[in-house]
Amino acid sequence: MNGTLLFCFGEGTMFGYTLSVLRKPPVLKMAERGGFLSFACQLLLSAALLLWASVSLADDTAEKIYAAYQQDIHQVRIVDRGSGAKAGIGSGFSAGAGDLIVTNYHVVSELVNRPGHYRAELVGEDNDNEPLTLLAVDVVHDLAVLRLETARPHFLALSPVRPAMGEELFSFGNPHDLGLTIVQGTYNGLLEKSLYEKIHFTASINPGMSGGPTLNRNGEVVGVNVSTAGNQISFLVPVSYVATLLAAVPEEPPAAEDLTASVREQLLANQRDYFSALLEQPFTAAEIGDYHLPGELAPYIRCWGDTSPARELLFSRTYQVCDSTDDIYLSRALQTGIIRFRHELYATEELGPLRFYNFLESGFNNPRLALDGSEEDVTNYECQSDFVTHDGLDAKVVYCLRGYKKYTDLYDLFLTATTLVKDDEALRTTLILAGVDAENARRFAQNYLEALQWNP
Repeated sequence: MNGTLLFCFGEGTMFGYTLSVLRKPPVLKMAERGGFLSFACQLLLSAALLLWASVSLADDTAEKIYAAYQQDIHQVRIVDRGSGAKAGIGSGFSAGAGDLIVTNYHVVSELVNRPGHYRAELVGEDNDNEPLTLLAVDVVHDLAVLRLETARPHFLALSPVRPAMGEELFSFGNPHDLGLTIVQGTYNGLLEKSLYEKIHFTASINPGMSGGPTLNRNGEVVGVNVSTAGNQISFLVPVSYVATLLAAVPEEPPAAEDLTASVREQLLANQRDYFSALLEQPFTAAEIGDYHLPGELAPYIRCWGDTSPARELLFSRTYQVCDSTDDIYLSRALQTGIIRFRHELYATEELGPLRFYNFLESGFNNPRLALDGSEEDVTNYECQSDFVTHDGLDAKVVYCLRGYKKYTDLYDLFLTATTLVKDDEALRTTLILAGVDAENARRFAQNYLEALQWNP
């Protein structure tokens, strides 16, 4: 039987109700055995009717939203020019005057990274695909705008206001190339501990839905699907950044080198902003053993730690790992905009000074932190090493930089320092920064080392 059976028990009385949960109005069937309908049972019945009404309304809303706006959401396909096969897919939506398509930068990034190898197209009905031309990108917020050869008769409006907390939203996209899908979810505000504004959207966004719109009940775009953490934890780019990018779209398509230059300028400006804020304040200190060290330097940098007791390893290790919660997608092999550091305190009663020192030295050749990047993206590291002393703390320091081949004046930093104050205890700290100019790398590394203190 399709329905929910409700029972009400009273003094000498039992009532049974069957509540249909189909899309038609509820059907009630009552079986009575003596007595009058109890007040509690009336309340239960009323609650059931309200529940049916709310579920039915939500289903009807999703159905109406899909019917009204599905023609404005599309699949964006990246095609390998050599083979003619698709190399990547995502979603997008009609905007502007119907001649523009909005999607994620990471969906179309190969058009910037390897413009001669790939092209973009909009997947139409019956595989009647239409070429797309890349016009503008916002690499920091993972957005891109492309132009259609023929304007669409319909396009989506952008919401002028943010949703209310708990508001129901509707996300569109093409998950795993399975066809257009609508997903209902809940607006849960902006992420509190994030460098960049992102909407926390409680719903399941899956691969292939990137770049698709999330709409309110009025059919207005409130955000763009960008990523997921699984378990119905998804993230959207707020629509305000879409409006800003659309306002900056040029009349003529930029050359490939101009798009690369635009990405470079965006990355340089972005790192100047957040490193300026970080370097204005004293570094927040954490404590491990007798050491004071850099900790959670900003709300978007989170730290975790643990201790491994000395057993078969003949030494104990206490560590803390800190990592920024945001990064910036540049290519399949390279993410940037990363701040990450790791502190490790080693202590031993079993190893002699020479064996302990050799163990610490091996850590310089096998760091626990590393960055992505292929030979096409970055140069080899150039390193310097030295012994430094600060406030009575001696340490061996290795400082390395590697450059970005396509985005000049941007570097990745790798720094590691090991203290040399005791024969049976040592601290090793490792820092990596991704996508930073040389001056900010130097200043941050200096402040980082100066924040190391030993207070025996």
